[in-house]
Amino acid sequence: MFEGLNWKAAARRSAIVIGIYIALFYFLSVAFPKTFGLGDSGQVTSLLINAVIFFFVFTFVYAFVERNKQRRMEQLKKKQSDKPGRPEGESEAPSALRGRPNPNTSRRKTRRKR
Repeated sequence: MFEGLNWKAAARRSAIVIGIYIALFYFLSVAFPKTFGLGDSGQVTSLLINAVIFFFVFTFVYAFVERNKQRRMEQLKKKQSDKPGRPEGESEAPSALRGRPNPNTSRRKTRRKR
């Protein structure tokens, strides 16, 4: 279950999220001191304890999400490589419009002077 997890990248991403979390609470405590006041040490301690808990939770979540993403990319690459390409002997029949402008588009706007 824990095989193939990239803990370093997950911890880095989680640290960034927790840094934003702490910075947001700091700015909110400066902007709205009555609502988000971090005046005494008890509130600061509880904020840091919550940040540590969230760090570990986010690290696990990001590690599993990244592993799932890598597995899907590997399956997609495998599926793409398993598809047979066009046989080398056959080529597409040349189209009458190949190399010419699309006749279904309007050229009136390009002719108009601005």
